Amino acid sequence: MLSASPVSRTSWAGLLLAAGLAFHAPNMHAQAPSDAAVAAGAEAGVDASVSPGDDFFAFANGEWLGSTQIPPGKGRWGARNEIAETTAQQLAQVIREAASAGAMGRKVADFHAAYMDEARIERRGLAPIAPLLASIERLHDKTALARWLGRHLRADVDPLNLGVFDSPQPFGLAVSFGIHGERNHFVYLLQGGLGLADRSAYLDESAAKQALMARYRDSIARVLQHAGFDRAAPRAEAVLALETAIARSHADAAESANERNADNHWRQTDFATQAPGMNWPAFFAAAGLAPRQDVVAWQPAAIKGTAALVGSRPLSVWKDYLRFHLVHRHADVLPRSVAEAAHEFQASAQMPREQRAVAATSQAMPEAVGRLYVQRHFPPAIQARAQAILDGIVAAFSRRVAAVPWMSAATKRVALAKLEGMYFGVGYPEKWADDSKLVIRADDAFGNLQRVAEWNYARALAKLGRPVDRREWVIAPHSPGAILNFQLNSYNFAAALLQRPKFDPGASDASNYGAIGAIFAHEVSHFVDTLGAEYDAQGAARRWWTAEDRAGFDAASQALIEQFSAYRPLPGLAVDGRLTLTENIADLGGLAAAFDAYRAAPGSRAIDADERRRQDRQFFIGFARSWRAKVGDDALRAQIASDGHAPERYRIATVRNLDAWYEAFDVRPGQSLYLAPGSRVRIW
Repeated sequence: MLSASPVSRTSWAGLLLAAGLAFHAPNMHAQAPSDAAVAAGAEAGVDASVSPGDDFFAFANGEWLGSTQIPPGKGRWGARNEIAETTAQQLAQVIREAASAGAMGRKVADFHAAYMDEARIERRGLAPIAPLLASIERLHDKTALARWLGRHLRADVDPLNLGVFDSPQPFGLAVSFGIHGERNHFVYLLQGGLGLADRSAYLDESAAKQALMARYRDSIARVLQHAGFDRAAPRAEAVLALETAIARSHADAAESANERNADNHWRQTDFATQAPGMNWPAFFAAAGLAPRQDVVAWQPAAIKGTAALVGSRPLSVWKDYLRFHLVHRHADVLPRSVAEAAHEFQASAQMPREQRAVAATSQAMPEAVGRLYVQRHFPPAIQARAQAILDGIVAAFSRRVAAVPWMSAATKRVALAKLEGMYFGVGYPEKWADDSKLVIRADDAFGNLQRVAEWNYARALAKLGRPVDRREWVIAPHSPGAILNFQLNSYNFAAALLQRPKFDPGASDASNYGAIGAIFAHEVSHFVDTLGAEYDAQGAARRWWTAEDRAGFDAASQALIEQFSAYRPLPGLAVDGRLTLTENIADLGGLAAAFDAYRAAPGSRAIDADERRRQDRQFFIGFARSWRAKVGDDALRAQIASDGHAPERYRIATVRNLDAWYEAFDVRPGQSLYLAPGSRVRIW
């Protein structure tokens, strides 16, 4: 699984900031390569000294393995890293050149220009933030504090799509679907308010964590001092004490990731008794939520804890807390003295200004940047080709589900209904957000951030009263990732991930079916496997497999557990076949369905035996190259200990379960990967 909700999720923001190799954009209008050139390209780069039947990973990726080094400081380097690095180069170019894209790129160009205008930022000093600081100064009682918190509530969390469970504000808001197949949106209130990574940083009493806390306290003091506040040290001590108290009530990562938190529905009138200490009517009215009586308290203990602290801690401490966090969050668009005081505890601090500007622009305007990105790097013809592969994959996998012997007829009907009703978006959304009312100015970096936050909040509230749209995207097209959502029966596969070696417009259909086709099919399989079995065709959390289905599935899977458990990457270190089973099954079923789809595609029909064998080889080589990776020993040990995915070398070895692979590469008994026909695993 590339990224999923709620099982696993990928944060793409960090990937966009990778530095490195120069990118040479493909010529999307170049003449299509000849069949001979495509075939030669697919076979080029193999290591002919290695027998495919002994080590298919090394055979298919020989040239790449010989020429690639793991960069210093990294434990691994593979296809996803290459794509992320390429995307970072593409994205920087798209944003730098946004002004040349006409009206569509104007706001992107202006946001980036304002962020880069350090001289103007320095000249303006604290003037841009002064009105907000003044609004904090005017808070005269706890009711006013509640109103301020409501007025500055932001739509900056997303528990069911992206797995974002914590806000930098004391509370975070999401407007999202439910987990029982509901077609309406709900208001979700989540925990927040910490400046460090999570609650453990505040509660861990180890020497290292205590030293971190001391540095953080000093940073709070410096930020307050440079923002013009006296008595910075004692103020910082009180702010840190308040944050530590907030952290004590926070849910940890495992608790936050439990999707059943979506069942914590409170009436607004319940908040006064469930979470006393705060004027909740004032908060909800200021937040524009007064008419919404039903609110989901995603982490109830944290909401109770923060509300109690609003009631119990001095107003003066809360005002200093708000001042510090307001300045800290916006430090990069404030004078250098303030920014330097905050940078130690900002993840992007060590990056050059240009990289920070690109990241900020991408994060603030993901759809506007995404439109520019796909215009340059993922035109409609390429999307259509990827979509055609996907359509063939879904049809092929559906045929396999219909024929599988261990699943009952009633269960198959649900599975096929899920596949038929699934939305699998390729590249970018069908509808782009209308940002015509969003004001972006080339001379106002601070104001741009404020207006973007307010625009996003207004967009979130506008969903209330509208039906859930399962075709809505939550991942940016230029983020090299994907999002699987069982509650919506949907998948978003971003354009940036559809690049070499996972998808190559210049390669043959056979190669692309082996690469991206197998990945598509892997993800499709999750909708109906043991993960998807927890959600029905309407997205409701309901197990639709029978006990007999599960027993048959387990029996069919046992041989695959044993197959992977026999792999020994390092002396004394074995792959955990049970831990990696779900993903290994998806790899196997995905590869088999992709092969079916490739063979059924128009270009693979009515060809002679020699051409068939050449194309089959391209298919399997494409598969092997889509997961190429080099992994250091320490990273390999860490992966095997906790990752549900087997190391890439062994994921690729799943080819040994397909009869066609033996025929394509003349694999014989006695070779390392050879399995007798009766020992080849077939599940889907």
